[in-house]
Amino acid sequence: MKGRWLINAVLLALVLVLAALIQRDLDSARTPPTLSDLVASDLLLIEIAREGELTIQLGQSLQGWRLEAPLAVDADPERIDKLLAILDTQVHRSIPQAAAALDQLDLASPRIRLRLNTLELAFGGIDPVGQYRYVASEGLIHLIDDRFYPLLIAPPLDYVSRRLLPRGFVPVFGRLAGVPLAADALDGLEELVAERIEPLTGEPSGSPVELKAEDGTTLRFLVSEDRRRWSRSLPVSALQQGPKASVAAPYSLLYVLTTAPVLNEDPSAIDPAPPAPEVAPPDRVLESDPFSEQMQGERDDPFAPPSDPEESSFDEPDPDAILPGDVELGRPPEVRLTPDGQAPPVDVRRRSKLRGEPDKAAPIGFGEDPFAPDPE
Repeated sequence: MKGRWLINAVLLALVLVLAALIQRDLDSARTPPTLSDLVASDLLLIEIAREGELTIQLGQSLQGWRLEAPLAVDADPERIDKLLAILDTQVHRSIPQAAAALDQLDLASPRIRLRLNTLELAFGGIDPVGQYRYVASEGLIHLIDDRFYPLLIAPPLDYVSRRLLPRGFVPVFGRLAGVPLAADALDGLEELVAERIEPLTGEPSGSPVELKAEDGTTLRFLVSEDRRRWSRSLPVSALQQGPKASVAAPYSLLYVLTTAPVLNEDPSAIDPAPPAPEVAPPDRVLESDPFSEQMQGERDDPFAPPSDPEESSFDEPDPDAILPGDVELGRPPEVRLTPDGQAPPVDVRRRSKLRGEPDKAAPIGFGEDPFAPDPE
């Protein structure tokens, strides 16, 4: 009797397991596919290319996402999360790209392309029936909800972080118009988040504020009188300036704060940060720079004789040495030969004395017959 109950229990367990497996397969079959299998945390590169607009490029590091082009500044993490939700968006229908009329779907020459690592998504037009967006990727055209297009056409400024200070920057010293700030005035600056960010138009104005980190990194702002408007210059990525750009141009942003911080001054405060390294002007050569001495030596004539032969440590140049091809040589010596191929004899005629100047020799041939034959 007990054996029969045991067999029935085992059979019941097998039935329950099979039912669970069947239900799982049915659920997976009913779950619509997503646009990609990529995981947002594994991404390192985001690139948004728009026709006629600046390319937006973002990169992820250990500190978080950062806008690399067209500006070099921290990116807004909330904005990035909204954009990367496209990976898990539902695909309502897919068709082969080779069997589709790309011109009718606005995919023949897409105006917007989104690159996620190596995955490239091309965005086309709208399906007139379901109001879905056409997206081409890896040989297929998918129809997805049209809720990501506004993020793709947004200006680069929308991807800038609204935090006043860069990520990881902790001020330890500051000045307002040259006067040191109190320590309590620096405590809440790293947590300030701007209400909005605007491009600065016109000439910047306000009181200069200088903030320094423990390693000597310095940030400079111009603050309005009510302390709610902070402006600072950001470098523009050289990728947006062409291959000939050598120095990134500045771009000024205006951070508008909801609540103005209190900037109390303390003239007795001491700067604990190390001084910034001094950079020599480009037209000034440091005396202790070995590279400048080497360059100075390269500009000198290597074949010029030393100014003081006795103090020179260089040996006399070898007359038989092979000279480089770019060395300018002097005029070669002239050698005149007689018709028989011999050098002309050296004129050893005795010079006569000048009348009235017995100590001065007369020129060669002075007072002699010019038609007389040459001596043997």
